[in-house]
Amino acid sequence: MSSAKVSTASTKSEYFVSKPRSAAHQRLYARAVAPAVIDDDVDTLISYPETPKARRLYISSKTSRPVTEFQYRVYDACRQVPKGSYTTYKAMADFLGSGPRAVGNALSKNPFCPLPIPCHRVTTSDCYIGGFSGDTKSKIFFKKAKLEKEGLKFDDKGFIVASMQQARFFKDFV
Repeated sequence: MSSAKVSTASTKSEYFVSKPRSAAHQRLYARAVAPAVIDDDVDTLISYPETPKARRLYISSKTSRPVTEFQYRVYDACRQVPKGSYTTYKAMADFLGSGPRAVGNALSKNPFCPLPIPCHRVTTSDCYIGGFSGDTKSKIFFKKAKLEKEGLKFDDKGFIVASMQQARFFKDFV
């Protein structure tokens, strides 16, 4: 008689271990004010320096400073997130061996948005929309509009709907 083992391991990702919704995120969204005009552009392609020399010489249009090596590492990881998907600051930080706040800080200074560095595809670990371009009060509506244009859906509190949380989550960085 065979003693084959039946796997009872969960197929859920380690990133979806019943994370409660953050009350702070819910309050942020409730206080956010939608601007009169929403920027939902997800198609504009900005030139991205690929070579080491071009990267050293590039001056960010957002900060008027050179982009750091760490920022390029974050941007290179972020550009892997496909259209219609999302990832989290934590998933990127785990891949980079960094912290989620450092990833968020680098993305808030992203001068290559929306493409080739789609920072709008990065959310918080509890699937809240998170900030956009360093803002949590009005520009989050830009981020939400961009993600909705790419096929993601949100509830009325700014969280990705439960049915899409695992199906659209990207964590396969290389």
